[in-house]
Amino acid sequence: METQEWDAYFDILLFYVIISPCDIDVQMEGAMKKLGYLLFAWIYNLCTICCKVQKKVLFFNGHAYALQGNLLVMYEQMQQSASEYRYITCSKRQLFSYQNGNGRPMLQKIRGCVTFFFLWPYHMATAEKIFFNDNFIPLAFMRTAKQPTQFVQLWHGAGAFKKFGLSTEQNPQVRKLVTQANRNMTHLFVTSEQVIPYYQEAFGIARDKIYATGVPVTDQYFDPDWVQDKKQKFYQTYPALQDKKIVLFAPTFRAGQKENEAILEQFSVQEIHQILGDEWVILIKMHPKYPAENIVETNYCLDMTHYNDISELYLVTDLLITDYSSTVVEYALLQKPIILFAYDLDQYDRGFYRSYEETAPGDIAHNPQELLHFLTKKRDNMAKRQTFVKLQYDYMDGKSVERIRNILQ
Repeated sequence: METQEWDAYFDILLFYVIISPCDIDVQMEGAMKKLGYLLFAWIYNLCTICCKVQKKVLFFNGHAYALQGNLLVMYEQMQQSASEYRYITCSKRQLFSYQNGNGRPMLQKIRGCVTFFFLWPYHMATAEKIFFNDNFIPLAFMRTAKQPTQFVQLWHGAGAFKKFGLSTEQNPQVRKLVTQANRNMTHLFVTSEQVIPYYQEAFGIARDKIYATGVPVTDQYFDPDWVQDKKQKFYQTYPALQDKKIVLFAPTFRAGQKENEAILEQFSVQEIHQILGDEWVILIKMHPKYPAENIVETNYCLDMTHYNDISELYLVTDLLITDYSSTVVEYALLQKPIILFAYDLDQYDRGFYRSYEETAPGDIAHNPQELLHFLTKKRDNMAKRQTFVKLQYDYMDGKSVERIRNILQ
């Protein structure tokens, strides 16, 4: 559950409403967050009375900078085939970024507050379709029942591997807000019938609102021109890697800072390089929320934590090493080797929807020695990977957007 990322909005709200939030206790901060939700919903509810729905489609990225993943693919496809709509996009992080372009930081903060709390409620009240990729808590207080607007959840991940959302959230107040918000979602699109129960649990959403159509981001992998363009873009940036084989290490985050710092202590870049040899290069992409400061870049190891488009990394990678990250769901479509490095499986706190040992899409290394052994033997557990793909995907035809569009018409 990433509701803590909403803090950016309401820290700003605290600053401008109360001038100085420094001495506000936790209880007051929670109350101010709720005030922010209510302010957004109040403006929205007022606009639904005063304004008419227009031929307008919104894309709200509540997870990262700019449009990415499912939102970006859906946006590009609709722009090409449905020119009758007006399209408006918004990224939460860019909206409230203190370093967003030139100008004074204070003016940027004010502009972000006005845009989010006043302009976006109007846009949502007058839109025909709104696409999200994360939970949107103000929905808990928005009166949407009489609106013809479609509130569409595309989420920012594919399939269901590790638990997320309400499956891991323990705070009863957060659980209540998320459940109330998701009652107003009209559509949730997922990759297969088998993962629907997990999304019901994670979102607290009714079964009849969930559709196993596939998700937009996976369509790209079945477009040869897109694949070629992405590879070329990567190698234009890193021409020295053109003739190299690539291993991508992309772990997920842990609960605490100490555990996150320990990840690279367990992953011995030097020993892996000695086993793989000079024809290989190691790319490390830590979770962007927890970048590591102890990545030592060399001619055989590069830090890709802040590389914007992970799909480009997937396409040029020959071997993925990860742990509990949901990146395996998307990467498995490429039918390339995967090794799961689960040195702290017993302590990992989020859990999985199915048995990790039985359903993980590759061999599992439970310690650094096993990882080095698998690399030495060049292991590729194709059978586990293919079973995993069948669980996660009902369609592998590049037509997910088409199916989604047919349902939303």
